[in-house]
Amino acid sequence: MEAATSSSQSLTFYDFLDRMRNPASLDLVRSIKSFIVSFSFYPPNPENDGKRVQDFFLTMEGAIRDHPLWTGATDEEIDRAMEGLEKYVMTKLFSRTFASSPRM
Repeated sequence: MEAATSSSQSLTFYDFLDRMRNPASLDLVRSIKSFIVSFSFYPPNPENDGKRVQDFFLTMEGAIRDHPLWTGATDEEIDRAMEGLEKYVMTKLFSRTFASSPRM
């Protein structure tokens, strides 16, 4: 049963990526890439970084719900899309968000 669950989660991530490859999603893709690049402009700050990431996810959830590619999507489909977005973004920001920092 666990293999089926992890397999279906993988498929939803790849479904998310496929939908993001659609030319109609260019505005969403630009927002995602812009957010990821923006992290390099500021020095690491775990508290601010966490807030920025959460604010971005909230903003993107609204953008995805309102986007024509997601018209008619169920709440479950939006949740899976947000999980895919989170996986993608956190993979790109892993070295910064999970890097060890010296204690002060």
